[in-house]
Amino acid sequence: MSQIPHVPVLIAGAGPVGLTLAADLAWRGIASQCIDPKQTVDAHPRAISIGVRSMEHFRRLGLAQAVIDAGVPRSQKLDVAYVTRLTGREIFRFKIPSIEDLSTSREYLAQATPEIAASPYYKTWTAQSPLERVLRSHLEQTSLTTLQFGTSLLDFHEGPNGVKATLVNPDGSQQQVTADYLIGCDGASSRVRQGLGIRLEGRGTLGRALGIHFRAPGLRTRLGDRPAVMYWIMAPGCGGTIYMIDGGDEWVYNRYFAADEPAQIHDAERLLRAAIGDDHHFELLSVQEWFPRQLVAESFGTQRVFLAGDACHLFVPTGGFGMNTGIGDAVDLAWKIAATQQGWGGPELLQGYDAERRPIGRSNTLEAADNYARSSDMFLGLEDLERDDAAGIATRATLAAKLPPKIKHFAPIGVHLGYAYDDSPLIVPDGTPMPERSSASYAPTARPGHRAPHAWLSDGVTILDLFGREFVLLAFTGADPSPFAQVAQERAMPLRIEAIEDPAIARLYDAPLILVRPDGHVCWRGSMGHDAGRILDAVRGA
Repeated sequence: MSQIPHVPVLIAGAGPVGLTLAADLAWRGIASQCIDPKQTVDAHPRAISIGVRSMEHFRRLGLAQAVIDAGVPRSQKLDVAYVTRLTGREIFRFKIPSIEDLSTSREYLAQATPEIAASPYYKTWTAQSPLERVLRSHLEQTSLTTLQFGTSLLDFHEGPNGVKATLVNPDGSQQQVTADYLIGCDGASSRVRQGLGIRLEGRGTLGRALGIHFRAPGLRTRLGDRPAVMYWIMAPGCGGTIYMIDGGDEWVYNRYFAADEPAQIHDAERLLRAAIGDDHHFELLSVQEWFPRQLVAESFGTQRVFLAGDACHLFVPTGGFGMNTGIGDAVDLAWKIAATQQGWGGPELLQGYDAERRPIGRSNTLEAADNYARSSDMFLGLEDLERDDAAGIATRATLAAKLPPKIKHFAPIGVHLGYAYDDSPLIVPDGTPMPERSSASYAPTARPGHRAPHAWLSDGVTILDLFGREFVLLAFTGADPSPFAQVAQERAMPLRIEAIEDPAIARLYDAPLILVRPDGHVCWRGSMGHDAGRILDAVRGA
C-alpha cells in the first residue's frame, strides 16, 4: 500500500490570494501545494487596482517591478473621469499621478497630496488576470511550491495533528494528501468554508452587475491626449464604469443595475454601444454576471484549517478592497504558519489570525458597501444630463459639485494603510488612543498594532525593507536593546536589532525601542526592556 503524500500547507485556490500565500510561504522556506480547478488564468478581468500595502508586500517578495510592468504603461496617468458617455462630455476628473510621475516628481506631488509620501507606492493599475500570471510564473521557478491546475478539492477531514484531503485530478481520478494546514482561498462558493460549516453574515447581495470584457482598437487614442484609466458613465440607462486593462485595446465595462432596474444580461452589445456613445468598433471577449455583496464569515478558521480572500469576505468593488484585503490575509497567515512550523511560534499564534483579520474584513466590506450606496445615489435626477441647454449645464454642474468626496473610492490610502490590529492578543498596547481614521487620508503612526511607517533610509531604500523574515527591534539613539536580544536567544526566536540614528525617523516612531513583526506591524514600543520576556512571549503567541 503506497504512502499518502504529505505537504506542510495545502492551499485550495490559485487566485491572487492563494498564489500570494504560496509565494510568501516559499519566501519563508515553507513548502506548499496549491491546487485550482481552472487549468488556465481566467482572462475575464475582475479586480483591477493593487493597493499600496499589497505593493509593499510584493516589494518584499521581489515582485513589485513585475507587477507594475504587467499593468498599464508607467507613463499612463491613473486619472478617474466622470462622463456622460465614454465619448461624450467630461463632467469631473480626479487627477492621479502615473508610476513615472512618482519616480521623477514625488516630493513635488507630495506637497499637494501628503499621502504620496507615506509609501514607496501610491496606486498601481494592474488587473487580477495579469497579476495571477506574474505570480504563477514566479512560483513555477521555486522548488518549494507544487502547482496543480485542473485539480479540485473534493473533501477533507481535520484531526488534531493535521488534515487529510481528497483531491480530484483533471482526468477524474482521486488522490489523497495529508497536510499540517489547509487554507481555503477558493472563492465565494468556498468548499473549505462549507466543509467547516461556517456561515456568512452581513448585508447580503446588494444588486446585480454585468462585466463586459471587450477589445476596441483605437479607442484610447480617441479619448484624447490624457485618457483616464477609469470612466464613470453617468447617462441614464448606462450607469457603470469603463476601465482600461493594459493601456492598449482591452477594456471592461461594468454595468451596474439598480434594485428596481431590469438586468439586461443578454443584451451586452447594445449596453456597451450605449455606454461608449457612438458606433466605435469593438469585439466582445467575454460577458459575466456578478453580484455586489457585503458578507463576512462568522469565523476565519479552526485549529488547522483557515479561510482567506473571497472565501471569508465578499465585497462590492467600489474602493478596490477585495483582492487587497485577501492579500493581507495571505501575508498574515504566511508568517504565522512559518513561525509555527519553525518551532518558535507559540500555540496561540495562529489563533490570532481570526482576531486580527476578521475585523479588517468586516470594516473593509462595510466601507465598500457604503461607497456603493453613495455611488448609486449619484445616478438619481440626471434626466437632463446630456442636454445642450441651461437645464443640461445645471445638471452637470450640480453633479460635479457632489463628486470631490468620491476621492476615497479611488485613492483610499487610509483603508490600505490606516488599519490596525487593535484587539489582537498578539499586540502589546501602549495605552495611546486609536488615531482618528479617514478613508482618503493617512497619518503615519508607530502605535502598536499599526503598520510600521515608511521612511527613506537612503536612496531607494525604505525602512520597510528591514522587515520581513524575523522580528526586528528598532533601537534609536541611547536605547538599550540587550534584554530583548538575550530573551530572544533563550526562546530560539529570530530577532534582529537595527540601530537607527536618524532624528526624523526617531520622531516618526516616537519611542526609543520599537518591536516590528515579520509582517511589518508594530507589536510593542517603549523605552526599556525590563519586561522583555513577557513581551516576546505575547507577540509570538506563547
